[in-house]
Amino acid sequence: MKTTLHLETTVSIHHLAQMIRKQLPAKERLALANMLQEDDAPTKEQILDRLKEDYIALQKGTLKTRPASEFLAEIKDEGYL
Repeated sequence: MKTTLHLETTVSIHHLAQMIRKQLPAKERLALANMLQEDDAPTKEQILDRLKEDYIALQKGTLKTRPASEFLAEIKDEGYL
């Protein structure tokens, strides 16, 4: 099933929530809430494991790196710069 929300040009979060409540059926609101709650961010343990692996590779001289310009372009695209 495809549902379309009709949005105004600029909408506050509160107003968006009101429109979603009015325009989406309960089942689709629940699906939306589940999608918004998904967290793809790595856990603290995963980050530490990756750092440990990279540190070991750095010591062995096998760490694969990339140009700083590539990294900076990526974080700029993500909106961090």
